[in-house]
Amino acid sequence: MTRREILKNMYKVVVAVGASSFLSFDDLLAMDRGEITKPNLVWLHGTSCSGCSTSFLNIEGVSVVDILTEYTNVIFHPDISLATGHQVTDLLERANEYKDSIFILEGSIPIAMPHACMMGDKPMTYWVEKLAKNASVCIAAGTCASFGGITDMDGMITGPKTLADFISYKGINKPVINLPNCPMKPEQLLYVLFYYLKTKSLPELDKEKRPIRFFSKTIHERCTRHDYFTRKKFAKKIGDEGCLYYLGCQGIVTKNDCPINGHNDNTNICIKAGHPCIGCADKYFPRKIMLHTYDDKRPNERFKIIS
Repeated sequence: MTRREILKNMYKVVVAVGASSFLSFDDLLAMDRGEITKPNLVWLHGTSCSGCSTSFLNIEGVSVVDILTEYTNVIFHPDISLATGHQVTDLLERANEYKDSIFILEGSIPIAMPHACMMGDKPMTYWVEKLAKNASVCIAAGTCASFGGITDMDGMITGPKTLADFISYKGINKPVINLPNCPMKPEQLLYVLFYYLKTKSLPELDKEKRPIRFFSKTIHERCTRHDYFTRKKFAKKIGDEGCLYYLGCQGIVTKNDCPINGHNDNTNICIKAGHPCIGCADKYFPRKIMLHTYDDKRPNERFKIIS
């Protein structure tokens, strides 16, 4: 493939994530010629399952490694960097050299039990504080980093903090973008990265620091089963036709773009698969009444929306 053909494939990704309204093919050519400065990028895992990175690395069409290395200087990513051991900590200790950096955190930060998440001989609290201070923008990748998510469910003893809460707690004044989803949608992160590369600013955010482009409407408003709701036809068990409201569907209180942009290259979402929305992008995720099987015998009145 010629270089131009590679860039054309790159631009297909730009179009797919909705960034073509502000980023042209000529802009990609300018970046390729070095006329637009590439920012440094540091990506860390806090307390997490690494599912957001897995989702990001599985993006289809163009290798995500190509995208990251083409438009940013990747200082470190736990899953794609070759550096190991002291090489990693040596890199991160030089954070003051990465002044125009994008800092991405996946997972939460354990405050009550700092030793639950270590890199080298230092806790994640140390690394996040150090890197956030020197970043120009901080991105919370996934629900755990944005709202606590699974890591902050009942019974957890690590005292997790979100990225925004942690840097506020440390008195660090840096812009934060939350990209909740479990796992994070790679299209949303790429949109934010492309927007920042072109404008050196952030897209419009809501009060929860989420891009309004993706989180302006509830899933319920654009649900493929919304007609059932208006006709008051409700499913009584998994597999039934009808609105999934009384099976605990969280789409009515969860803002996300799932009906338009599903997971895994828009392959599927909860409701499309026949299961109630579990509200994974919501700040109250995970709720206690959420996951059900086909032969679930619990009475419907227990499945009403928990707000």
